[in-house]
Amino acid sequence: MPLQHPGTETHRLHRMNFITPLLRWRALGALVILTATCMAGCGGGSPASTTVDSNLIQPLGLSAERVAVGDRLFNEVALSAGGSQSCASCHVKSRGHADAAGVFLPLGGPALDRQGLRSSPSLHYMNDNAAFVLNAGPGPRGGFTWDGRADDRAAQALGPLLAANEMAQPDEAAVVRAVRSLPYYSELAVAYSLPADASDAQVLQATQLALQAYQAGDVDYQPYTSKFDAVQTGQASFTAQEQRGLALFNDPQRGNCASCHSSTPPPGEALPLFTNFGYFALGVPRNVSTATADPAFFDMGLCGPMRTDLSHRTDLCGMFKVPTLRNVALTAPYFHNGVMATLEEAVAFYATRDSDPARWYPTVGGVVQRFNDLPPAYRGNVTQQAPFGPATPGGPRLSPQDVQDIVSFLGTLTDGFTP
Repeated sequence: MPLQHPGTETHRLHRMNFITPLLRWRALGALVILTATCMAGCGGGSPASTTVDSNLIQPLGLSAERVAVGDRLFNEVALSAGGSQSCASCHVKSRGHADAAGVFLPLGGPALDRQGLRSSPSLHYMNDNAAFVLNAGPGPRGGFTWDGRADDRAAQALGPLLAANEMAQPDEAAVVRAVRSLPYYSELAVAYSLPADASDAQVLQATQLALQAYQAGDVDYQPYTSKFDAVQTGQASFTAQEQRGLALFNDPQRGNCASCHSSTPPPGEALPLFTNFGYFALGVPRNVSTATADPAFFDMGLCGPMRTDLSHRTDLCGMFKVPTLRNVALTAPYFHNGVMATLEEAVAFYATRDSDPARWYPTVGGVVQRFNDLPPAYRGNVTQQAPFGPATPGGPRLSPQDVQDIVSFLGTLTDGFTP
């Protein structure tokens, strides 16, 4: 049930005061306790406040210095061509590091007037993600961004810097010039042991690795502090509605959400991630709410146009990454094209896409144009597994009350819950 949008690291980093006995077991003794205060808004690259526990270890090359300089780079508007946009502009901390509230799709470019094509995904809970694999049992798995074309966070970080409708730097050399001019460039150089005569390639790689280290090492990206987590450790209980929603979420004949958004922990983990890192074609409606939308443009995910190596695999057209549902109540708008403004709408789409298609798709000449955000030749790729398809002729698998119950349960996945 993919609702929202984009390393190979396997360690999790937790605040000590939130780690219960169950989480201590899960961390397997390798705890990096970092408390990093991310700058608000666009940040301007001001100094980060990073406190490191005396028992800090450094798995996978992480260190407090690398995490801290990555934090500054993530919030640095000077890295954009127009000097007014940072990574944090589109991945807002208070929104699960996803789109800012009320944003249709991010505007970018030097003058912030270029329309983005995809919603900004949450960057949370990605430490167990891995490089893209095309034939992973049931299908494609892994990778970063909506189409998985980046194999790790370092590779993914370069994309927005160079995208014409995002931070819009003309080339890698321009990115490096911006990095070298930062007042804290020396911090990056020290953290990554760059020589005084570091090449552009070395500086660029250090920048990418610092952004990766920040997302892998800052506790904000994988805190495990939701009500769901508290219930698992015996510190809270679900309400009756939340419990009904969880049952529907797991029921393979009803919500069937857990088939993609796993509610059981992966091997070696104590708590679930609510994603299997797979790909599906859901047939979401076309987003026509902006005047800049190009009627001739089709975003087909794995088979293009942004990803080009799988353009020949027409069986993959329309497939997009399954995101985590942790913090999903914060990360509107939903789906890769931001077509759903609320979580209630997104869940209702699953419930009634096939039983009431006129609710979601335009009608032309008396015919409902189902799956209208895909060219007709690829609409057969759209999944039909539950909850899609009617439970009985003319009826949905999920009632309006079921939808509300599932939404109630999804609210328990928001971090920051106090038992």
